[in-house]
Amino acid sequence: MNDYKARFIAAHKRTLDLGLNPGERTLPFKKQISEKKMVRIYQFCLDFLYSQGFDCSENLANNCIPVNMMLTKLLKSEIAVSSVVTVGDKFWSDYVYCRMSYREIENELNCPDVDSPLKAHTWLTLSDGSVVDFTGEAHMDVLQGRGNFPAEKCVAVVRPEDNPKDGYYRPFLVGEEFFEKVGAFQLVYA
Repeated sequence: MNDYKARFIAAHKRTLDLGLNPGERTLPFKKQISEKKMVRIYQFCLDFLYSQGFDCSENLANNCIPVNMMLTKLLKSEIAVSSVVTVGDKFWSDYVYCRMSYREIENELNCPDVDSPLKAHTWLTLSDGSVVDFTGEAHMDVLQGRGNFPAEKCVAVVRPEDNPKDGYYRPFLVGEEFFEKVGAFQLVYA
């Protein structure tokens, strides 16, 4: 997966260096999650998203922070799956979705601008290093006018052994504390 593990470890270290809590212990990555369990994770997340009205690209777009913060907590409490909210961007050779930099992160931490949208993407990193992203493709659907698709068409799952040719995830921070410190989101759900 274009060395996601090394990038995640560096993001974990940088999170600690910035004085932020990376959340639940995720390192070192654990054994690979079975395909059967991945299907269960996918279905659980999808059922929850539909129950909360996140049923299509338009409803998922721009909601990566609340969606992933809710899902990480529910995965743990409801089906005992460990995951961590991961903050970063997605890199292609000709485009970077939600481009981030540590300079921008430090500026935001030092002087949060709650009136401007936060330039960051979030996804879940599971205990084996798999990426689960229910919002990035949805946001791209809206940004690029690709259409409004049902939630199940918006998911990206990248397993540790995958080597996608169409872009890769670049984690910069691990955990939710960054969002809390900059006032980007307060977790409230039923």
